[in-house]
Amino acid sequence: MSLEQWYRNGWLQQAEATAAELQRLLRVVDRDLGDAQAGGLSADGKFQHAYDAALQLCTVALRAAGYRVRKGQGHHKYGIDSLRFTLGVEWSETADYIERSSRLRAQAVYEQIGVVSQQDAEELLQAAKQLRGGVLNWLKATHPDLLPPDPEQDSADE
Repeated sequence: MSLEQWYRNGWLQQAEATAAELQRLLRVVDRDLGDAQAGGLSADGKFQHAYDAALQLCTVALRAAGYRVRKGQGHHKYGIDSLRFTLGVEWSETADYIERSSRLRAQAVYEQIGVVSQQDAEELLQAAKQLRGGVLNWLKATHPDLLPPDPEQDSADE
């Protein structure tokens, strides 16, 4: 499979990204990473913010590759699974981890409180931070024209 095949299957739309769009998305990521580290949050809340950041990072890479997931059934799954095609197979374990986290997140959001431990939340936050670095490195290497000006500095200024 490839992103082109996903497009032909109707799971993706082709859409060119801009540096301004990616900068906005990365600011959302940084907000969610910051919120996940705020004091006083429940493990569920921390986990939700970390998950949102990780999912948004998958979206950043997919957008840079010139695609977006069609809204509807499975759009989170396609976004997460696209890491294998954007960042490469070396990110497959991360994609699998985020996918497992998606199921735990759904339980925490829709079914009951307390299903997420502080350790679960912290591990997902660390994975999201690592993914942020991986996405930025990938953008620098493959799509430098889409990389917002010095995103590391942008997040340090806020």
